[in-house]
Amino acid sequence: MTTAQDRRVGTGFPRPTERLSRAQSRARSADVVLSPERMGAARHTRHSFARSMLRRAAQQRWQVTRERWEIDSGGRGEAVYRVDAAGVRLRFVVFSTELDERQRTDRVIAESWDVTAALIEGPLSEERMSSLRDHVPGQETGRADAGSLVWTRANRSQRFFDYTVERLAEGRQPDPAAFGDAAYVLRSTAFYSNGKFGLQDFDAFPAEHPLAAPYRAQMLAAWLLRELSYDLVEHCAAQRSAAAVRLSAGWRRFLGLGNATGLGMVPYIVNHPRVLDAWCAMRELPLAHALGQATDPQDGRVARLAELLAGAQRYFAERDTLVTTPYAPGPELAEHLGRVAELLAEYRARGTVGATPTSFAWQALHDAAERIDVEACGVFDSLVVELYDELDEDVEQLLRCDESLALQPEQDCGELLDSIDSAYAWVDAFDFGEPEQSHYFWFVSADSEEPRRGRRGHDPGEQVEQPVDIARAVARLRDDLRNADPASSVAEFLLARPWHRGTACRVQALAATPWAEVRTNLLARDFLPLHLQRFQLAVYGMDNYSPQSTDWLRVTLFSGAPRAADVAAGIAADDWMFTAKPEGEHA
Repeated sequence: MTTAQDRRVGTGFPRPTERLSRAQSRARSADVVLSPERMGAARHTRHSFARSMLRRAAQQRWQVTRERWEIDSGGRGEAVYRVDAAGVRLRFVVFSTELDERQRTDRVIAESWDVTAALIEGPLSEERMSSLRDHVPGQETGRADAGSLVWTRANRSQRFFDYTVERLAEGRQPDPAAFGDAAYVLRSTAFYSNGKFGLQDFDAFPAEHPLAAPYRAQMLAAWLLRELSYDLVEHCAAQRSAAAVRLSAGWRRFLGLGNATGLGMVPYIVNHPRVLDAWCAMRELPLAHALGQATDPQDGRVARLAELLAGAQRYFAERDTLVTTPYAPGPELAEHLGRVAELLAEYRARGTVGATPTSFAWQALHDAAERIDVEACGVFDSLVVELYDELDEDVEQLLRCDESLALQPEQDCGELLDSIDSAYAWVDAFDFGEPEQSHYFWFVSADSEEPRRGRRGHDPGEQVEQPVDIARAVARLRDDLRNADPASSVAEFLLARPWHRGTACRVQALAATPWAEVRTNLLARDFLPLHLQRFQLAVYGMDNYSPQSTDWLRVTLFSGAPRAADVAAGIAADDWMFTAKPEGEHA
């Protein structure tokens, strides 16, 4: 069995702050961090985009005001929410309708949605409102003005939306059993930004802008969609009955925003390797910092972790109907977490973990959780990071990264081969002489406008195959380099073999980047896209993972998160992960 020390990165790779650089030297190796199974076990943390956005909003007491509400009894019309954020005035402009159920689809190629909206900066004149009205509902067919930051759209969950309206109109709260294990009334289908359709380029934001951090604008738009969902169901209920009630405090916290994701997320992290490294660092460096802290059984953090573990156990035990295959069902995961909780209780009582005395309980518990179950370890890692907030500001500095990859034509072929043997030894796990390792090819569908994968030699489209085959490409480059003169330059090598240029450039540029390459082969028959999708969704801050196939899954965002009134009062409620279902409020 490998020890914790064997799994360390052991690199001096620089990070933007001294504390992060120290954590990097203690962090886990790329072979561990980027193994697909561990990526698939990731859960959101205090540094996920949704969490960090709301924490900053509460720190600065952002004020959300419903400035315009011209909505009829069916939830159709226009609304404007004003957001005053650290001296910057933003608006969330909403166009709401009600589609026929046959028109409602979450696919990229949809042409109509129940809700479309724009997050904008700057004054909202009637002329500008008219322009937004002309362009935003069309989404892909529209054109944004320079002050528009995010365009988004969402659909009603017809079953949950109508059910919630009906219950509130009757003067009752929803029954949690009616929602199943993922509660929402709107589900988002896209968040467009950063230049698309003419939207403002985020590079124009000064460092002090409240939305300067990557993904902060999209998370704000998503959170405002969640606020809108409350207002819509309460408004429709009130229009239906004078006896209508508003959602209870518990329900207004518990309801999230629905979402679904497919294969399109997988090529993204292959094509943005430095973004992947930053996202891994956002998770791994706080974890390395936490696991390296000395502990004492009487420390308040021990009691706090016990509370968090108990909450996670309850959360997963409740999810006894959520579809999770091929992952463990919620109750089974709760049982695994119970075993970790028993070890923590042992430490509190006797200062031992598994009968072994320790002054570093977090590391011992992490190692024990990993032996119990990889998903239980993923949950434990998210919880232990909750105990330390001193890296919150540091972590945000990780997210802006230079994605340029520059070729070094003067490098010797021998040096390039050494880089591959050192940084890309993981490709040896795949024998590309075996058909199973090249079973799939990836392409972009002309019909759906989305990434797809086909069976090689069976499905059409190989002629437009996308270059996501990093493991195969590096293996082929390595084979040809072994037959080249090691003293010759990469430029000479590429003159004879130009098809290797992109791969050679990638290896050169990323060889020293700790977490840039997923340890998998996307072409393999046994490759499971869900692992990489779940990792990215955890980075965003989503949960309630419910796979619908090997290629796509449903999730919720902001379930349990603070509401606009909480944020305005400075209440971050920063421990809102794994929020239990409302009790006693539906009778």
